[in-house]
Amino acid sequence: MPKIPPYNGFELGPIRPPSEAYSLLLRINRGCGWNKCRFCGFYRDVPFSIRRAEDVKKDIDLVKYWVDVIQNRQPPRQAKSEADYEALSMAYHWVQSGMRSVFFQDGNGLLMNPDELTDVLEYLNQTFPQIQRITTYARSDTINRLPLERLKRYRELKLNRFHIGLETGNDHILKMMRKGVTKQAQIEAGIKAMAAGIEINEFYMPGMGGREYARESALDTADVMNQVNPDFIRIRSMALAENLEMYEDYEKGILTRPNDMETIGEIRLFLENLHGITSWVDSDHILNILLELKGRLPEDKDRMLALIDFFLDLPEDTQNLFRLGRRLGIMGQLSDLRNEVLVDKVKQTMDQAHVDKTNIDAVCDRLMIRAIPI
Repeated sequence: MPKIPPYNGFELGPIRPPSEAYSLLLRINRGCGWNKCRFCGFYRDVPFSIRRAEDVKKDIDLVKYWVDVIQNRQPPRQAKSEADYEALSMAYHWVQSGMRSVFFQDGNGLLMNPDELTDVLEYLNQTFPQIQRITTYARSDTINRLPLERLKRYRELKLNRFHIGLETGNDHILKMMRKGVTKQAQIEAGIKAMAAGIEINEFYMPGMGGREYARESALDTADVMNQVNPDFIRIRSMALAENLEMYEDYEKGILTRPNDMETIGEIRLFLENLHGITSWVDSDHILNILLELKGRLPEDKDRMLALIDFFLDLPEDTQNLFRLGRRLGIMGQLSDLRNEVLVDKVKQTMDQAHVDKTNIDAVCDRLMIRAIPI
């Protein structure tokens, strides 16, 4: 029998969704149980393992201690290790945000043994009864393998939101990217989770199919959303570093990298074909060009399409100025084009770096790769 490693203190994983910025982060497993997607490198060098329920509960105890210290219910002590400092920092951040939500790291928290995950959820609720929402990344194939009654039990214990990396609804692209799931499986998982009363965040990644499959990706992904009607549709524009497998497709000419304008065109086609659903659409990611593209369907659909059309109708020089401003972090929304100070700053940068319409795509690609969050 293999020796079980001892508890090594509070652990944090590498990433979380932007919408979980104010959540307590608890690491349920290390790495990704699939870890084969050709467009993702977050967990390539992280051997997958599921943490023991008792170790996760020790993390919860440590956070509870520091929460009590911060709230003057416990005498303070000196932090004993780097992990202890991380728990203290996480506790302080969580107290400041109101202690309402928790996010389970790393990829696909549903891979923990269902009884052990239930045990962790029960303990977390006992320790922090004020929690309103517990969330996790979840793969569609894992959701489909779990009984509906188990999902309902998770929801009763406040594990009531799943972040699902749909990426695209096109089966050809899913196979190319080695996603390990089909369009139909994505549909079934979304419907099943929502039947259990769990909120669904579906991530859509425009640009994944390159210029060659942009139309198919937009239409097939919209079809998935129309059948599932998820609570949230979150846009995650494609950015690809050279060390990832998918980059080989660009080098071999299998796919052609779309620029910002083409990606926005794909998003427009996607939005245009969303029908009969009430999802909230959000563009809450640093890699997206139009961060203000958000709203409730169906009432905000025309406004969102009009925003895209406004951007697409701008003069090319103005589009390029805004693109560079966004990628440099100087501009955050289209209204910044009316700010002369910001406009002059971007123009100065363009002049100094010799950025023009002949190289703007390449420059923005490099800046996007630098912005990929970890």
